[in-house]
Amino acid sequence: MKSLRPTPSGSSGAYTVKALVKALRILECLAEDEQTTFTLTELSRRLHLHVSTVHRLMVNLLRQGFVGVDPATGGYHLGFRVLRMGLRVLDRLDYRRVALPLLRELNQQTQETVHLAILQGDRAISIEKFDSPQPVGLDARLGGQIPLHCTGVGKTLLAYQTDDALGEILHNLALDRHTAHTITALPQLKKELARIREQGYAFDQEEAVVGLRCVAAPLLDHLGRVVAAFSVAGPSTRMAPERMQELARLVAESSREISHRLGYNPAASAGNPPQED
Repeated sequence: MKSLRPTPSGSSGAYTVKALVKALRILECLAEDEQTTFTLTELSRRLHLHVSTVHRLMVNLLRQGFVGVDPATGGYHLGFRVLRMGLRVLDRLDYRRVALPLLRELNQQTQETVHLAILQGDRAISIEKFDSPQPVGLDARLGGQIPLHCTGVGKTLLAYQTDDALGEILHNLALDRHTAHTITALPQLKKELARIREQGYAFDQEEAVVGLRCVAAPLLDHLGRVVAAFSVAGPSTRMAPERMQELARLVAESSREISHRLGYNPAASAGNPPQED
């Protein structure tokens, strides 16, 4: 039996199945767009595909349970089979099982919103959160895309990349301004990333959202690679400078403990850059 190995991204397109690629584009559109449901015509326009093509693919996606239909509007949305697959992916992330109990404890200790994010392309993706019990908290949507250059988890994920990986990300990263505090100059961002790596945590001082501050830190595996980042976030009314410093201490302690449980040895990694896969 032939083993199924991924082909290099730069190799010939001999293995490309056009219908499969189009179906995956439909699923991606349904997953990533803020719009909750789409008609065939809307998908056709959004993806630049003929309506007949979208219809043919949608019939198969419906049949397999990857897409569902809203009975009220007749629009299409992701099906529960996609949800089950996504949950299986999350369950198989070992670092997640190690981190969640300690992040839950951090949430209870700080009484602020704690969330966990991973790097995906030029964005961070929120994969878990523990809400603040206080009246005003952070409404962080699971699966939501988080800018890298102006958030605590985003800057942390950048700070712990290898030089080659960081260069590639920054080459394609748009440093859009979100508030008056957003870093929009590349030299300043690089200086900030160096500071984060040196101190072991990152601040977001209302850089993405006015009135929101957070402290973030990395989760490092046994090879010293950053596998995720987490943050404690809350409104600036509760995040005075003294409070931010206290949270930084707690976040750094949690980062060290979780990374230790993942096999990270700072002494062994000292002076060595994170290893590539």
